[in-house]
Amino acid sequence: MSHFLVSPRGSACGGEVKSTPPVSHEEDAQSDTCTESSVRSEPRVDLGLDGSRPLGAVVPSGIPRLPEYAIPLQPKLLKQINAMHTKEELLAFVGQCYIILDPINLVTCVYRLARMYTGIRHPEARQAWKTELNDASSFQVLLRTIQSHMIAAQVHPPYSQEVKGIDARCVSNLIWALVKLDLALDVGCTGNEVILSISPLVLRLLNQSSPQGLANLLWAYAKLAEPPVEVISSIMTQMTEMLTRDQTGSLFDAQALSNSIWAVAHARSKLANFDGLCGPPGSVNAFLVAIAISANSMLKALYTRLDLAHLSAFLNNVEHKFSCQALVNIVWSFATIMGEECRQHPIISQLFLNSRKEAVTRLRATYAALQTQQSWVYHLPGGFNEQALSNVVYAYEKAGLLDRELLQWVFSVATLRLDRRDGPPSFKPQELCTLLRATHMDICEPQPFLSKLARIVQTMPWIVRNWSTSELNELSRALGQLQPSMVAAQQAQQHAQQRAQQQAQQQAQAQQAAAAAALPLLGLGSAGPALDLQLLLQVNALAAAGLGGGGIANGVDNNLAAELLAAEIQQMTIQNVLTAQLNAAAAAAAVGLPFGDGSVNSNQSYGPNIFGLPVDAQQALQAMQALQLGNASRPAGLQAMARVPASWS
Repeated sequence: MSHFLVSPRGSACGGEVKSTPPVSHEEDAQSDTCTESSVRSEPRVDLGLDGSRPLGAVVPSGIPRLPEYAIPLQPKLLKQINAMHTKEELLAFVGQCYIILDPINLVTCVYRLARMYTGIRHPEARQAWKTELNDASSFQVLLRTIQSHMIAAQVHPPYSQEVKGIDARCVSNLIWALVKLDLALDVGCTGNEVILSISPLVLRLLNQSSPQGLANLLWAYAKLAEPPVEVISSIMTQMTEMLTRDQTGSLFDAQALSNSIWAVAHARSKLANFDGLCGPPGSVNAFLVAIAISANSMLKALYTRLDLAHLSAFLNNVEHKFSCQALVNIVWSFATIMGEECRQHPIISQLFLNSRKEAVTRLRATYAALQTQQSWVYHLPGGFNEQALSNVVYAYEKAGLLDRELLQWVFSVATLRLDRRDGPPSFKPQELCTLLRATHMDICEPQPFLSKLARIVQTMPWIVRNWSTSELNELSRALGQLQPSMVAAQQAQQHAQQRAQQQAQQQAQAQQAAAAAALPLLGLGSAGPALDLQLLLQVNALAAAGLGGGGIANGVDNNLAAELLAAEIQQMTIQNVLTAQLNAAAAAAAVGLPFGDGSVNSNQSYGPNIFGLPVDAQQALQAMQALQLGNASRPAGLQAMARVPASWS
């Protein structure tokens, strides 16, 4: 009795297995939530198999049957498979042990390979990995063995009950894995052949499928080059019934809804008259309404409250409840299917409103996180990444529901995503072109986004080196908006400066006009000698007249009268002139017109005035405003005397 260790260190071709680091389990852009059993890695299992029995000699023909001794080993074999992290290790295991693996373990091998493949991010590495997988003979044996089990289950239905594993979940995981490995996207390829050959089994097991399984099946079949309409129609009908019965909205999660509606949009783009082929009239519309109702219920139950103090925890929390990818893909799919009809359907238009509210909240959180410029922000699963920014603009623009606030937040987040500190921008050309087309819509100002993009293209021209001609034309057309906008901004700034200068000049002219009227009055004291001389002559004339006509007593009275008259004349003259000039200056300043000649002679100087007021223009204006002068009144001692001597009249 020989012992076979189920952990071979050699490949199926006899070469040594190369050790590679464990793969990442991150999902790609269109991933679903298909899950595998969580199994701990255990020590290698010594099965104690009889070496005389053939292991991996030929692909089984007819109805495959597991050896009796292999049936109790299946749980340990499953744990062994789940503990493997490289394709070389897994393919070597398959090459030696495929004949003792039941269907669920065979499918798990394909599923593990699909998980490894989706964890590779670099395109060249993905292509090399897939080429090595297709060239491995043990992988072809694995696919043919699985196909044999599935066909046997279709031809002999009781068989699926004898061997554990061929159920709805097993079939769903197999189809999902083959599509994820990009092995079923071309007509006639092995993966496509396997999927189409087991379609009758899929239809028979639909009523046993879980909501997640149905969503995975619909997504996988829609990815085929020629989606089978009958299978897709049956899956949609089954899902519509389940969604209609689901009053709590708990059967399908957000990712399942997203994958399902995306699948319909994708299949519809490949098949002409899709709505007419998929079941009775109205079947597709009923499916869309059921999806919209369920998504609306989930969005209303979120009650998202922005928490800027704990951004990382906030984004992780909302991503777990309703991922940003699911949020955007749902509205993207509806817009792709219905276009502007989304606005006219009450339930679907409400879905767009609820999604917009949630999107703006997460855009604000993403913007705040990106402003920290920390490296964790760019790798955080939550928030709006480059693809989500592009898809949300496409969806709302195509539905005719794109508004200023939403687009402004998209441009703000996109500007920060362009300005990455840990590397070049991660935008794909198609994603950037969607945003560039939105800059021509005149909804909001795209200049900050375009300016940032222009600087990046100038400093890193190699990022657009592989762009197509149409993409480069779109970039050039968008960046061409910067020159007119900069000229317009400069012109607007110049006009504003000119208006400010004109207003300042008008204000200065008004102040100068008022000062021109006030300063001669305030300098009246310097002209005092001439006025005093005139008054002195008048007083002397009065005094002479008194002496000549009435003697000494009469002369004294006349002298007193002359002095009083001189004081009255001086007071009245000054006050009346001030009043007239002040009123004229105030009227000129009120209408913004120059008073007099509108200027002040800078060479003119004024001495100290009789009021002791300052000669500064601004202080002169304040002094005049403080003086509320009217026409001069006669002093009480002279009210009984005649206004002027008889000789003056």
